Amino acid sequence: MRIDDSSLRPEPVLEIRVRSRKGSLRCSSCGRKRRGYDRGGDVHRWRHQDFGCWRVELVALMPRVDCPRCGVVVARLPRAEPGSRFARDFEAECAWLTAVANRKTAGSFLHVAWRTAGDIARRVAERLKASTLSPFDGLTAISVDETGYRKGHTYVTVVVDHERRRVIRAYDGVGKEVFGLFCQ
Repeated sequence: MRIDDSSLRPEPVLEIRVRSRKGSLRCSSCGRKRRGYDRGGDVHRWRHQDFGCWRVELVALMPRVDCPRCGVVVARLPRAEPGSRFARDFEAECAWLTAVANRKTAGSFLHVAWRTAGDIARRVAERLKASTLSPFDGLTAISVDETGYRKGHTYVTVVVDHERRRVIRAYDGVGKEVFGLFCQ
């Protein structure tokens, strides 16, 4: 078999056309379920995780909803954050790579600019920070341990949440002043 022409040339790209389910539309501003306004006229593309040597792009219409609170706005999409050109899975992979390698390496591996890799990592970190509870929420019982290491010349003060069984904070040093850092 011989291939004369392919939509995969010059760069192998796999386009996956997706659409929203009926009745699952939410306002991108307030997050409430709303009825659809129209199917949207603009086709949008999101970069997704690669499939082997193929770059994957999700392609979809941008449906809009009629929200009494926010007006006619683009519906929230489960596959991407508002305003992003990348799917959530791609952003998570990029953020993980920038955590274990530098931005230039992550960018070249994912075929994006190093600045884009840094922006994605920052955006994912902010999203995680906003959704993560404070370690002090519901805190009722703690323990404080001052532990020495390196033949007793270096100390660390560790504050632990007993109920969740996890470290809340750890500080170099010992004494009232160091514990005072936790109380601030």
